[in-house]
Amino acid sequence: MTWPNATVLELDQPDQIGNLSGDGSAARAYDPPMNVRSMRPHELDAAVSVWREANIARGVSHGPERTARIRTKLSAADAQPFLALRPGIVGMALAEPGRFDDGAGEPDPALLHISMVFVRPAVQRTGVGLPLVLHVLDVAGLLGYKRVDVWTARENTPARRLYERAGMTLTGKSAPLLSGVQLQYESLLIGEAASE
Repeated sequence: MTWPNATVLELDQPDQIGNLSGDGSAARAYDPPMNVRSMRPHELDAAVSVWREANIARGVSHGPERTARIRTKLSAADAQPFLALRPGIVGMALAEPGRFDDGAGEPDPALLHISMVFVRPAVQRTGVGLPLVLHVLDVAGLLGYKRVDVWTARENTPARRLYERAGMTLTGKSAPLLSGVQLQYESLLIGEAASE
């Protein structure tokens, strides 16, 4: 089974992006090589388990309704789900077509929205998140998007550092959360695919 309307992009040299440490420098000798690629349909359960483990570790509840919603989002026809493998699945990200009005409006054909990035707690801060985000940015450019955005909680310092290391910048937009404020980060894409 293949994902309808999905674009599968494999890196010729997976370690080129994946062999980075958490600060963007070359990986430490003990960091196993990593491959980042599109999720395959049979890997849906593993991707959901990464999401679940990361949420449990940060003390966020996830009932059956929320888990079903995540499964639906990851398998949607227009979803771009990605996995980080080292060699087992250690991280996941989901990008979706963006929308005008900060997600409330019509589809914005120039915008790809990162709706989630999660890493298994046992390998957090070992260089898994950055290759995932960089891969999303690369795929967005290849697919012709002009911008990529993501929202994260102001208090989520590790996520904010991750997006900043990936070259994303604050837009100045914020929105309320149940327990705080979320901030928007954005990357303007440049290159042949994005400038056509």
